[in-house]
Amino acid sequence: MTGDPIFSQRLLIGWIVAAVLTFAVSLYFMGNGGQGNDTVGPSTFSRSAIGYAGLADVLQRLDIPVVKSRYDSLGKLTAGSVLVIAEPLPGAKTEETMRTLLKADTILLVLPKWTGQPSKQKSGWLGEAMAWPTPDVNWALHLVAPQADVLDVDQAVWTTNVLNLAPGLEAPIRLIHGDRLQPLIGDADGMLLGRLTDRKRMIWVLSDPDVISNHGLARTGNAALAVAMITRLRSGSGSVVFDETIHGFATEPANPILLLFRFPFVVATIQAAIAIALLLWATLGRFGMPQPAPPPLSAGRQGLLENIAKLIEFTGHQEVMVRRYVLETVRDVARQLHAPRELSTAALIGWLQRVGTARGVDTDCGALIREAETLGESRRRNPAPLVRLARQIHRWKGEIIDGRSGNPLDR
Repeated sequence: MTGDPIFSQRLLIGWIVAAVLTFAVSLYFMGNGGQGNDTVGPSTFSRSAIGYAGLADVLQRLDIPVVKSRYDSLGKLTAGSVLVIAEPLPGAKTEETMRTLLKADTILLVLPKWTGQPSKQKSGWLGEAMAWPTPDVNWALHLVAPQADVLDVDQAVWTTNVLNLAPGLEAPIRLIHGDRLQPLIGDADGMLLGRLTDRKRMIWVLSDPDVISNHGLARTGNAALAVAMITRLRSGSGSVVFDETIHGFATEPANPILLLFRFPFVVATIQAAIAIALLLWATLGRFGMPQPAPPPLSAGRQGLLENIAKLIEFTGHQEVMVRRYVLETVRDVARQLHAPRELSTAALIGWLQRVGTARGVDTDCGALIREAETLGESRRRNPAPLVRLARQIHRWKGEIIDGRSGNPLDR
């Protein structure tokens, strides 16, 4: 037997063409996904006043390995490394990225402060700087310290300074006020640098990026303080990894086709291959021997009776059926022999016993009725007593109505 294909040939060709076009467009966009062009923002690629190219250059001159990460920053962390997350801003994609980055063991989180427009006269310079709104700054802080907040002060007297290096800052000075962070550098109003220890993780939070930004390094004490923070966080031969994905800098592998065979994209590749295989299987013609058709149901009374017997056996109601058969047989015999209608059950049984004795019937219908009434008390699944009882009541009916038979098989 051969059936019609699930999809028509025209529809199948349409699906294949659509899949090929979708794949080609995906490769095009993947191949053109270059890095961001925000060269005046708070990144290590920025040489503007609020950038961090100066800090990266200072660390490299001190023979400290520096990595400007454009993808998989956690994978670039080695033993003793520190991950620098500089000035993240709220956003659905950024928040997802941040929750992944905050799984690192050692982190320096720098809260955002300044934003600005590029200069129209000089490329790479900042034309105008503006402060970020406080809710955006608190968003980054609340990722690690939900109960803390930021505040701006005009001046600060550092009563706590575990690094013994005074920062050089101008008003407004941004501080953190909260009870979860341990102050490393702070005054009576709040802390400039706080520490948070969570199990095996250690997170330092710098509230004011002017300490380590390009324009801040020119002030007295800031460069030494920036290096001291990195040195205190870093250990051994660990590197300093600046995550730049939160600033829009990202690079894809040179060959986007390789993504199809790398985790987690390989999972989608396997699923697509399975879907294509099933699609082709459903649209191709049948191969191999056809499956045999199920046997037809047997017609006639014999087949009907066999199906009923199997159904009764499946439901386990054999005792109920035999008991009702016995009682209905007794009622039918009483009706055919014109037994008095006003007789009770016990009187009717006695009447049938007397009639049976008069007609020479050996079987006692009363004993059969009592045996039928006790069938429900036994939970055994032995069909032999049920069959014997049904045969006896059937033979009793034949003998009392038609007389005893001379055939031994009927006894």
